[in-house]
Amino acid sequence: MKKTKTQSWSCLPFGPQHPASGHFYATVKVKGEEVIGLEPHPGYLHRGLEKLMEYRSHVQNLVLADRICVLDPFSNEMGYVGAVERIADIKVPERAKFIRTIMAELGRILSHITWIGIMSMVMGLESGEKIAFGDREKILRLIEIATGGRIYPCYFTPGGVRRDLPGEFKEKTMKAISYLEKQLGFYDSLIFRNTTFIMRTKGIGVFNRKRAISLGATGPNLRASGVKSDVRKDEPYSAYPMVDFNIVTAKDGDSYSRTLCRRGEIVESISIIRQLLEKMPEGSYRIKKTYPTWTTPSGEVYFCCEAARGELCFHMVSDGTNKPYRVKVRGPSFSHTLSEFPYLARKVQIADIPVIYWSLDPCPADMDR
Repeated sequence: MKKTKTQSWSCLPFGPQHPASGHFYATVKVKGEEVIGLEPHPGYLHRGLEKLMEYRSHVQNLVLADRICVLDPFSNEMGYVGAVERIADIKVPERAKFIRTIMAELGRILSHITWIGIMSMVMGLESGEKIAFGDREKILRLIEIATGGRIYPCYFTPGGVRRDLPGEFKEKTMKAISYLEKQLGFYDSLIFRNTTFIMRTKGIGVFNRKRAISLGATGPNLRASGVKSDVRKDEPYSAYPMVDFNIVTAKDGDSYSRTLCRRGEIVESISIIRQLLEKMPEGSYRIKKTYPTWTTPSGEVYFCCEAARGELCFHMVSDGTNKPYRVKVRGPSFSHTLSEFPYLARKVQIADIPVIYWSLDPCPADMDR
């Protein structure tokens, strides 16, 4: 009787019910405790948002833009209205640019603090999780004051923002960001300088500058490998040309470097918000009201912005009606999850998989759309 070769590896599921998978599923090939391969299986949050945008007006699609990634709604709104405004050749008032940039940076802080909480949960640092999610509420409260909504603000519109900032917004924002600035020192001692945290992240999930570029990395994941690239600097938009800020980079390209980049970006976002609040011009917050029947000229555009997770681009085609003919979103989480994660997951321990996954800060909702 012919002998069959004994299989030396086995498969383990990672998600979608796994508490550290975020509605994402992958099969992990393991040999003992060592991971020898990982195959992603996306689609558990597929909603077809890009196709749905073809059946709704330019104004109605703002609701869908928020839902591309609920953890960073303003960046998605910025990308969508930026594409519409380029097709329609709309000039946004200066005050609206300032307001948009402030909200986008609040969204960046919101996203990064949420990530601190999730990363803490994944590593068993439950105190970090609870404290971070408590601090997250301070940003959500500011969003609620400005927009009337907490999770889905639907605030940006073609030509400006839906309503002006209320009188108490500046004072409350200054107070909140000052508190968060002090909290970073607490996060340092509790999490970022925690011996266990460093041991679990330093030297884990490494890719160099060349590999990060070839895998399509953007945002903090790319900058953690030493690439000084940021759409806010490379192709300035909104009010970013009016403020000074640094591009936060690291050199090791590991999970710990990606952590430090996000921590540094919170500092820079706080600085940007302070500058904009002090320089806020008077004037209109939008050029005109836009209605569902509002039409745009025929055309095709590609607009990019720097979301919390990296480069977010909208390719839009208009056929001269009140609806987009085609919309394609290039979200940062697609490459983070489907190309970077499988590469980084090779030759690591099983326990490193959730750490590597969340060090990339993917958003399954963005990936699946």
